Amino acid sequence: MSQNSSSILNKPTNLSLNDDTYKPDFRGVPSQALDAIRMRLAQLTHSLRKIRDDLSKAELPQWYSLQSQLNVTLTQLMSVTSTLEHFHDTLDATVVYPLPKFPTTSHETLLTTLLRKKYTPEVDEWLSESREASGLDQAQLTTKNVKQVLQKDKECTKWALDIFSNEFEKYNFKGLKTKKEQMEGDQMEIDYIPASQNIKPSSPFVIEDVLNFVYRGEEQGEKSENERDDSVTN
Repeated sequence: MSQNSSSILNKPTNLSLNDDTYKPDFRGVPSQALDAIRMRLAQLTHSLRKIRDDLSKAELPQWYSLQSQLNVTLTQLMSVTSTLEHFHDTLDATVVYPLPKFPTTSHETLLTTLLRKKYTPEVDEWLSESREASGLDQAQLTTKNVKQVLQKDKECTKWALDIFSNEFEKYNFKGLKTKKEQMEGDQMEIDYIPASQNIKPSSPFVIEDVLNFVYRGEEQGEKSENERDDSVTN
């Protein structure tokens, strides 16, 4: 159970913790914040598990399917981060403690996790890597230094987004022409045959001719002439 620290003072003191008549006060429990975070974490966990299962298969999924799933996962991760930031003050003032009827023996691991004061080893490693990557002196790390680094990151992010937006406007990812050529009405030379014409080749398809053209640059007529020259030479 989690409860706001201000409501803990309202707990009656004339009842023992083992008294069956004791009724805890749930008015201070931040149920809205906890439920919102629980839902978003459940969605993120489901997406990560799906990606893990897809990558562990013998046949990998199509790249566009994997990219779509990654985009969904990133969106859900941003949602979790936004929710945690929104309820930061509420969660920071929340104290977790077990009720008298909590099964501490069977759920000891869960209770230890909830009552943990220090970061887990994985989180400590992430924080250390972030501090080292920031280039800040750990001995002289101040709030002002952190704000300066965050401001530089925001400026770098804004610059990168502006560059990406400008470059994105120059290209057309759904056609054969650039956006500039489309706006100027440039008529590109069409050197391909539309599939709607249904033109059949005059001779059967031979894979050797395709391989000779790809690796040697020889067309079918050139190959015949080369073979004829070789026969004359011999």
